[in-house]
Amino acid sequence: MQNFLMDFFAVTGTNLFLKRYQKSGRLFWASLATSFLGLFGLMVIRNDVLYQLVTHFILNTGMIYLCFGRCGRREFLENWAVTYLIVVLLGGCMQWLWQEGVFSHSFFLAAFAAILISCGILSYLMQRKSFTNHIYDVTLKKDVRTLDVKAYWDSGNQLRDPYTGQGVSILSGQRAKDFLEVGKDRIRYVPYRSLGEERGLLRVTNVDELILYDGKKELRMKKMAIGIASEELLEKKEYDMILHGSLL
Repeated sequence: MQNFLMDFFAVTGTNLFLKRYQKSGRLFWASLATSFLGLFGLMVIRNDVLYQLVTHFILNTGMIYLCFGRCGRREFLENWAVTYLIVVLLGGCMQWLWQEGVFSHSFFLAAFAAILISCGILSYLMQRKSFTNHIYDVTLKKDVRTLDVKAYWDSGNQLRDPYTGQGVSILSGQRAKDFLEVGKDRIRYVPYRSLGEERGLLRVTNVDELILYDGKKELRMKKMAIGIASEELLEKKEYDMILHGSLL
């Protein structure tokens, strides 16, 4: 029962985390079948090392194949690695709860608590994965100048320049100082509204080209509007620029 619960939770977590979109029924029956085969192997195989090898490299590999079907080598290794990481996470939580005596009187309560803790950790990791998937390498070009930054694509950024109709991406004030030249680059002021700021004015300039790197692809966009943020807006962020929602 313990092996079944751990296996089923692990493959379910992998299914959600990697977005494999397999049905829960398939994961349930694959986990149950391999758990019974593991129990049979425990009774038949007397050599402990051989039992461990059969369990980890044959039964568990077969379970992952049954759960997620035929796929490429890289995708299969991803499924295998994430499943094992979740098993280690869940097993560690259960051992900690058991040793600390929190739920030492009830295996099922310990298992349920471990699943809740693991769900919380997985949920956080999924949010982080979704966030980091929206961060791109971007190069700005103006005359002979170039600036490389990390940029976050924000679908909520719908700010447009009312004079040109361009979507405005926002660059941190500190990086703008390194890139723009006072007195040489033309600056215009674009009105905007935000939380706590009903009638703000954002300094905006144009760059000759914005290059966005998406894996092996390059998206090149000419004459893009770039807003200059206040000093504190992007301070201590993981990125230096907020892309306009229409760019992707």
